[in-house]
Amino acid sequence: MNVQSILSQFGIYAGTYVFCVISGFVPVVNAELFLIIVSSTISKELFFPVLILAAAGQMTAKSIMFLGGKGIIKISTQKYQGKIEQVHRKLAEWKSKTDIFIFLSAFTGFPPFYIVALAAGTVKINFLRFFIAGLAGRFLRFGLAMLFPQLFKEYIL
Repeated sequence: MNVQSILSQFGIYAGTYVFCVISGFVPVVNAELFLIIVSSTISKELFFPVLILAAAGQMTAKSIMFLGGKGIIKISTQKYQGKIEQVHRKLAEWKSKTDIFIFLSAFTGFPPFYIVALAAGTVKINFLRFFIAGLAGRFLRFGLAMLFPQLFKEYIL
């Protein structure tokens, strides 16, 4: 996916949201790389609106995956069944700290947030708690990715 073509077709706001929704479903589509490129070209004033749209786009995709894990939306989980079972065990170990587990997955990518979203739905974790913890993790993850180009621009220009 070409960053420039997405931004010229959709604009900075819709392009960021659309790209991050896609990257939420397709793990090889890298939202962080996209955001680093975008951040290197935008002004400080656009930083937070783009960051918010990026996190919202990712959480749109992860929410659909959560609902797929719950069985509300039909998503095939067969390919990831072994990994989902591993995350189930981790969630059971964390018991009352599942919010922290979800946040850490969303922030660090370990275990992959893709799998955690599916597993969280299958073990009937509260959707709002999943969404808030995931959004906070993605917001910080993407914010850090976007921060470095902004700092670099400020010291160079």
